[in-house]
Amino acid sequence: MKRMSTGLMLGTFLIGVALPSAAAAQERQGFWFNVGGGVGSATVTCDDCDSDRETGGVFGFRLGGSLSERVLVGGEVNFWAKSYDIEPGVKGTFNLYNVSGTLTYYPTGSGFFVKGGAGLAGADVDVEAEGTTITIDVGTGFGFIAGAGYDIPISRRWSITPGVNFSYGQLGDTTIAGEPFINNWKQNSIDFTIGITFR
Repeated sequence: MKRMSTGLMLGTFLIGVALPSAAAAQERQGFWFNVGGGVGSATVTCDDCDSDRETGGVFGFRLGGSLSERVLVGGEVNFWAKSYDIEPGVKGTFNLYNVSGTLTYYPTGSGFFVKGGAGLAGADVDVEAEGTTITIDVGTGFGFIAGAGYDIPISRRWSITPGVNFSYGQLGDTTIAGEPFINNWKQNSIDFTIGITFR
């Protein structure tokens, strides 16, 4: 028991020493990128509808450059998706996405950051039947994203990055196959992700 306690103490000490050292060694300079995924809750509203929040999978990719040790500039793409059965043998996947230019700010010397940005939001539906997939575009409009996260260094170049995002889109009046579909479409999602960051 004493050996186990000593080993645990030693392991805790080494982690405590290694992580700050890795954090100190990670300089936020030059090119960086992050890729990750997780789970998110999304909803759509319009003049004649108000959907319940639905849980789906999320995926995101972001990259850019460093303006300073505390400020990063870049762009990112975020997807939320939910699959469901339309009828026997026919499957649909509802997709929401945001494409944004972003600024990321590290307020302290730690790995904690906040970010925000704006760009385009969109939605589409993939319909799969008999091995064939057809994508139905719902529309695009203004979108923005805000979020926060924390870089946990695992080496001088790589970090594990958990985070949370809020994405919003206002598509307005939408059409499918040229026909009016929904008026005043708005969408939003709250996502919890974990990714890997290189710098």
